[in-house]
Amino acid sequence: MVFQPDQPSVTTKKRHTGYWQRLLAALLWCYLFGLFGWAMLRWLAGDRWLWLFLLNTFAFYLFVPLPLVVLSALFMRSRQLWIGVTLATVLAVVLYGPLWFPYRGATADGPTLTVMTWNLLTFHQEPERALAALQASDADVIALQELNLPIAAAIAQELRDNYPYQLLLPHEGFTGMGLISRYPLAAQAAMFTERWVGDPQLATLTLDGTELLLVNIHALPPDTSTETIRERERQAQRLHEVAEQAAMPVIVMGDLNAGDMSVAYEILTQDLQDAWRVCGWGTGHTFPGADSPGSSRPHIFGIAVPMWLIRIDYIFFSDEIQCTEAMIGPWDGVSDHRSVITRLLVTPTAMH
Repeated sequence: MVFQPDQPSVTTKKRHTGYWQRLLAALLWCYLFGLFGWAMLRWLAGDRWLWLFLLNTFAFYLFVPLPLVVLSALFMRSRQLWIGVTLATVLAVVLYGPLWFPYRGATADGPTLTVMTWNLLTFHQEPERALAALQASDADVIALQELNLPIAAAIAQELRDNYPYQLLLPHEGFTGMGLISRYPLAAQAAMFTERWVGDPQLATLTLDGTELLLVNIHALPPDTSTETIRERERQAQRLHEVAEQAAMPVIVMGDLNAGDMSVAYEILTQDLQDAWRVCGWGTGHTFPGADSPGSSRPHIFGIAVPMWLIRIDYIFFSDEIQCTEAMIGPWDGVSDHRSVITRLLVTPTAMH
């Protein structure tokens, strides 16, 4: 007589299947509740605490598992879970959809202006590489942060023909700032009492007889206290007031040291549009870059974190201006930031 080994019963198989389905459902619900909890906290508390500011800064990564969550939910026979996943998808589209939707382009006619912003890295000791990136950008106006003496001297000597209008304020430390332009520039005095890295530069640019107000900024970087968060919000409020009171179109460029889910960003975009959100495509991450001497690229257990994790460099513009294109600019392989380039169109309304 031949004996056959016992086969698992149908009931046992169902029990095992049910266990894994319940475990999967529990994991999916944990993710969804965590995501909705963050969204509610951000809405109610903004950047009140340092940990919440950091969570808001890296909020994009909260949505990275969402496609897998959606696929997993499709195999679950749970209306409640489907509703939760649908709401999470709507949240993702509302917050990050504009970064991936194709841009139709500007609809008005008028003169165009290509602008660029770039944090060079104050410890940059290879001016020839920085100049090559600046020339490759082919921008009409360039705003520079952390401009040091060697690069400023190289710009003044090598780029004078391409950029005859230069407002260079280099410094040995992090506070160096600069504006260079193919069009006439005139420096404007302004009183900023906030604790900026480098005091904002204000200048009027004349384009086909129309004056534009340019603002070059380098906001305070975060540290382990909430005071720097509050200070950036005060800085953003000051810029909001400058834009609101300006009697001409405004372009704000620079290193905000905050992500696009921060309160500081929300304050700035009350009256100004974020060029990347309007006409860029993709994440547009600009930091951190090279792990060169003096770089701000963080290390964990002695290992540098991956490059280009967040977006903290921006070009904002007022409603009299339209955006036709935004892109990441040339990178020299030395700076811990990438540049941002935007092509802008000054509408006929602004020309009057």
